Amino acid sequence: MGKFAAGLTALYIRLVYATSNVIYKGRRDLLFENETFAVGFWHGSSFCYYPQLRGRGDIIITTRHKRGDLIADVGRKFGYVPFHMPDESDPDTTLLDIRRMLGGAAKNHICYSMDGPLGPYHVPQRFFLTTAWLAKKRVLPVSVEVRRKITLKKRWDKYIIPLPFARITFTFHEPLEVKKNRFDELIGDIQRVMDGG
Repeated sequence: MGKFAAGLTALYIRLVYATSNVIYKGRRDLLFENETFAVGFWHGSSFCYYPQLRGRGDIIITTRHKRGDLIADVGRKFGYVPFHMPDESDPDTTLLDIRRMLGGAAKNHICYSMDGPLGPYHVPQRFFLTTAWLAKKRVLPVSVEVRRKITLKKRWDKYIIPLPFARITFTFHEPLEVKKNRFDELIGDIQRVMDGG
C-alpha cells in the first residue's frame, strides 16, 4: 500500500507541475552553484517542494514513522536520498544518527521541513539548526505561496495541497549563517524572513 500511495502522490505532483504556473523569486540560483545548503521550508508546504531538486541525489530528512515512510518513498521517485531520523530518542542516539547522515552529505543539499514533524507551527526546530551547524551549511529558507489549493486547516501544519492549474510561487531567501551560540536568535530571524514578520 505504501509504494502504491507514493506512486499516486508522485504522479499527482507531476500533474500539478505540468499544468501550473511555477514562479521563482530570490536566490534559487544558489542551489546550482558550488556551495551546498540546509534547505528549509515549512512542513505545511512540503508537498510542493519535491520537484525543486529532482534527480540530484540530495538528502531529504524524514522520520521513522508511516508519514516518514511515505515522504521517503515519494522523495526517491524524485531522485532524493531519504534519511530516516527517529521521532524521539535520547540525544546520544540522535547525534550518532546525524553524524552518520552527514558523512554522505558534504556534496549534497540537506532538505527538510524546519517545523516538522509535529510543530509547533512555523517554529524552526533546534534539531534543524543543529544539523545545519554540524554539517557546516548555511540555511537557505524557502517560502511557498499557492493559489488554487486545498488547505487542511484541522492539521497542526495547515498542510497545503496545490490543485492542477495552480500558481505556485517559490521565494528563495538569502542564506543565513548558523552559529551555535545564537540558535534562539536565528529561530526568530528565520520566522521573520519566511513569514514577513
